[in-house]
Amino acid sequence: MYKKTDEFIIGITEEIEQSELEKDNLVLTGVDDVKRAIRKRERDSHKGTYGKVAFVSGSRGMAGAAVLNLNAALRSGAGLVKGFIPNTIYNVVESMSIEAITHPFNEEKLYFDELCSEVLAFGDVVATGSGCANLFKYESILHSLMTECLCPLVIDAEGINVMDLKLLKKHGQQIVLTPHYGEMARLLGTSAGELRKNIPETARSFSSQYDSYLVLKGARTVIACPDGRVFVNTTGNPGMATAGSGDVLTGIIASFIGQGIEITQALKAAVYIHGLSGDMAAAELGEYSLIAGDLIRYLPHAFNEIMK
Repeated sequence: MYKKTDEFIIGITEEIEQSELEKDNLVLTGVDDVKRAIRKRERDSHKGTYGKVAFVSGSRGMAGAAVLNLNAALRSGAGLVKGFIPNTIYNVVESMSIEAITHPFNEEKLYFDELCSEVLAFGDVVATGSGCANLFKYESILHSLMTECLCPLVIDAEGINVMDLKLLKKHGQQIVLTPHYGEMARLLGTSAGELRKNIPETARSFSSQYDSYLVLKGARTVIACPDGRVFVNTTGNPGMATAGSGDVLTGIIASFIGQGIEITQALKAAVYIHGLSGDMAAAELGEYSLIAGDLIRYLPHAFNEIMK
């Protein structure tokens, strides 16, 4: 049976010391934050009650990112999940995400506005970027989504790598960026070492300047909001430093936002649940062999733990 220790709950790694929490007005995310966000389902609800989540993700050699996005969103309670998938990987994603709706597109004969219209016609929230590094003209796809999207937009991985900060300043919707340290450093034109010198203040400054929500992934993931609030997550372990872990988190975040959870609560809850799932998986499997798929398999256990 999974049991968290007091040492783990209050532990802060070398990136964020306790003194920094007090000095920089940071707040630790705890289980009560998640309980406030995750509600018991009403008996008369239906799949439409829990939101429609759209993903534009995956590319040649990176079909797994789309699979992890879709399955994580479904396991996190989304009512309807639809993946817009390049036809080069469509069969793989379709066969491994059977509860999701999948929509293939020909990336070499792509009409960006047409794809964007189809995505936006479906989603209450849109997530993109996971596994898109080999997607033909992905920068143009992202540009179309950022320009036309009026619902919340979650941008991960390659979406951050090709991000135009000038365009980001002009956005008219809620945007969530989910970089790890390397991606954040490239976005800012600095080094990861320089970034680590003051992670909370860097996150707070960026979020305020670009009026965007930032989920800066690390040993203690930091969530920064445009109003200046910064939250530090308290779950997770080194076993989660594995390919695909961020794709799972993107799926959970999009799922919660699509369900209509207020965005700050959704981000805090998603990061906490993601880490808790990893902790429960590590308790059974060990950290050394943990893979991203294990995080999805342990999501039901994490939700049961929260909702006791």
